[in-house]
Amino acid sequence: MKRSVVLFFILVSAGCAVFAQTQAPSAGALRDYVGLINQTYHPDIVSYFEKVKAELAEDGESDAVKAIDLFLKGATGSGFIVSDGAGQNYVITNHHVIAQAYSLSVTFERQDGFKKTYDGLKVIADDEESDLAILAFAPGDKPVDTGLAFLSRPVEEGEDVFSAGFPGMGTTTIWQFGRGMVSNASVRFPKSFDDDTLMGPFIQHTAQVDPGNSGGPLLVQERNVPAGYAVAGINTLSALWRQAANYAVPANTTRQFVDSALNPNPESFRAALDARLAKFAEGLGGNKAVYPHIAGFLSAACIGENAEYATSELFEKAPRTVLQSFADKFEDSVVGAMGYAVAWTIENNIRGQGAIKAVISNVSGASEEYEVVFTINGKDVSSKWVREYGVWRIRTFGEIAAGNKNLVAEKEAKREQSARLRTESTIAVEAGYAQLLGKGPALYGAVSFLRYAGLRVYVGSDITEVDFFFKGQLDVKLSSVAISPYITFGLGYHDDRTYSSIKSDMGFPLIASAQAGVRFTAAAVPGLYAGAAFQYNLLHLNDNPDPLRMIALVCVGYAF
Repeated sequence: MKRSVVLFFILVSAGCAVFAQTQAPSAGALRDYVGLINQTYHPDIVSYFEKVKAELAEDGESDAVKAIDLFLKGATGSGFIVSDGAGQNYVITNHHVIAQAYSLSVTFERQDGFKKTYDGLKVIADDEESDLAILAFAPGDKPVDTGLAFLSRPVEEGEDVFSAGFPGMGTTTIWQFGRGMVSNASVRFPKSFDDDTLMGPFIQHTAQVDPGNSGGPLLVQERNVPAGYAVAGINTLSALWRQAANYAVPANTTRQFVDSALNPNPESFRAALDARLAKFAEGLGGNKAVYPHIAGFLSAACIGENAEYATSELFEKAPRTVLQSFADKFEDSVVGAMGYAVAWTIENNIRGQGAIKAVISNVSGASEEYEVVFTINGKDVSSKWVREYGVWRIRTFGEIAAGNKNLVAEKEAKREQSARLRTESTIAVEAGYAQLLGKGPALYGAVSFLRYAGLRVYVGSDITEVDFFFKGQLDVKLSSVAISPYITFGLGYHDDRTYSSIKSDMGFPLIASAQAGVRFTAAAVPGLYAGAAFQYNLLHLNDNPDPLRMIALVCVGYAF
């Protein structure tokens, strides 16, 4: 199937408001601490979309090409600098800002327009549940002496709060600073209409929110701290169909996450791995599709290295429900949709005919990389698990998700070879030798239209037969050759000149026939084929005492 592209909808939500108030301190100093985060994607995902873009450009799909270019620029969000006890700088942001990223950078913009970008940020840890992530600067990079301070007390309802970051205006990101107030100091709410699990607590506030400012700080004015503001929370989301109902992860939740991320306990790594493996194996046994479950365990490298092959497999083999699920996920996260494709390919490879029964057979390794063998439906499947961003995730899984580029090359070679096996045609012309059994040899010729109908003729020394026929054909492609058995039913003109005085009741001799044959096509010469057939003339509408009953033929043809 030709690969295609759907519209990209990158989900970002956080707040930034601009309400000039005389009581608010100057926000200029905050620009040194609050930056624009830009993510780039795994090189294999970039390469895959470059191929798709080239195909679309060749087809004249300029809007889709522009959409891919926009996607490849990378999604953006906001973040801010904090420091550890030794003065080392880190960036705090939301998990969903960096969830699709392979590499990250942060840019700080002064009031005079000067920009400073720091590349090579490394994700130390992220937590999807609390929507938090912490990033480390590259060695030697330290933008500020001391990062922003966390507020040491709970916020109060009615208290003034401020937001800062880089929401978008079209495809451009612009610094904004704004003011609001706390409307609910601690609120929880269900995850969705279908899930009553409570999220939170969050700080609800009225500062303006705009897409693109996810991960930016929610601030309160404080004396004797950098820039004159302390971090009360991290702007994370806003409510639809509500006026100025915006939500931030509280500072105490963020501080606990940062402390845990910066002080990991290696002794607990194996225990965390065992818990993840047990959860993964348990989820495989569901009585429904489990690829969304598998996707949640895939590492960024596993998704990137296997995305092209997996997406191709999904487009070719997945049922309509899976394709719809892929499209829905695409609207939320392009890389997340690639993860669905990889996960579906894994499920399709291990499921077999029924439920998946998975048992952990062996775990070996050390530090932050382990080999894990699962026995799935009686067959051992090896996998590699790595500790990515502080969470154990799948690096490779069996042979189907091992980053094997030969799978892509082999699939492309098969696709090209299949295209060269030209079994489909608009017009096919063939000619050959026929043996009119009991009557002698004849020349044979035929032309077929769209595989379903055609005209054929036999010309012998004493017999001429012309049939119009309908055809049914089955194509079986075997590597570089195709075998196409077929049957036809025809009605036509039959003139046996040894009985030239005999006519049908309609004034000319008629014949009905059935033919069964087979065509052989090779990829070496696209369109060229050879064939053999046997025909039986079912009915002669004349009184010929010795009619032509059977014909055997061989032919060569070319399909256009």
